[in-house]
Amino acid sequence: MMNRSLLVFSVFFLFLVAGCKKSEESGADSKASILFSDNNHAVRGKVTYDYNLDNCGQINLITAVKEDNGDYAELRLTLLQNGALAKVQYLKQNSPDDGNYFAPHLQTEKSFKISDFKYDKKGGRLSFSFDGKVFKNNKPDSERILAGKVELNSIQYVPCEALIFDVMTVNPAFNFFAIPGTSNNSVNTTGGPDKYKEFAYNVYSNAGQFLSLRLDRDISKLVGQEIAFDEENKMFNVRYWEYIGPYMLSESYGPIDRNWKRFQTRGKLVNIQKMSDNRYGKPYYSGLIIMDIFDEDRMVKQAVELPFHLSSWVD
Repeated sequence: MMNRSLLVFSVFFLFLVAGCKKSEESGADSKASILFSDNNHAVRGKVTYDYNLDNCGQINLITAVKEDNGDYAELRLTLLQNGALAKVQYLKQNSPDDGNYFAPHLQTEKSFKISDFKYDKKGGRLSFSFDGKVFKNNKPDSERILAGKVELNSIQYVPCEALIFDVMTVNPAFNFFAIPGTSNNSVNTTGGPDKYKEFAYNVYSNAGQFLSLRLDRDISKLVGQEIAFDEENKMFNVRYWEYIGPYMLSESYGPIDRNWKRFQTRGKLVNIQKMSDNRYGKPYYSGLIIMDIFDEDRMVKQAVELPFHLSSWVD
């Protein structure tokens, strides 16, 4: 009788342990913003760190997992609000494959792709799938294949407090999806005695492009105007480069040098207006750049449309 009771208790105990383990695994997965596999191995274990944030036009996701065998894996994904991929960084520790791995910086989508992207900003719901290759920083021939999915019912949102320069095309004939840019204003003295105030807005795309918008007055003073520009116009111009160098694996923008090809531009700025919606959590200005792009005297793109949003230095 006692043996039978011990048998029943043992079976019940094993069932309980199995149920708790399954619950713990399910709970751990539920805490992870990113569920993923590494070279077809499902990375599961204790979620030691998890982070998600929508800020300044970027969606940042981080999940760190310590597996039962002691391996540590941390995956960082950065996307734009239209689903374009901006950055992938992967860290492995406590394994023979230790190191930092990256998708190509500023050209992430050359080795990685996003699919089934859905984002309800108002409700905070985000979902998508991903797969692609990342490369070891100091050994570009060492690669790993990552795949997984993100399903979040509530993503954190923090209003943007930085100065904004955002460019996001909608016509697939020419794509430019901006990684949040920088701006500055200064007195331009390159014209000799003809000094003038210059407002410069610079931005990289997620596909190896660089755009610089130069104005001789604050954007708030240009509402309702149509402004023509070309290479000879010192006061208003748009400068455009494309990256032609080898993969950049570390997150370093570096100088605009021989690895960047400069193109010539000609066009106009139109539809400049002040906006008051809560897209960025602060007032901003919108407009449209319409331009032709030349490689010396040869036109390579005609009537490219670049919708932009930017902040005022005055408001």
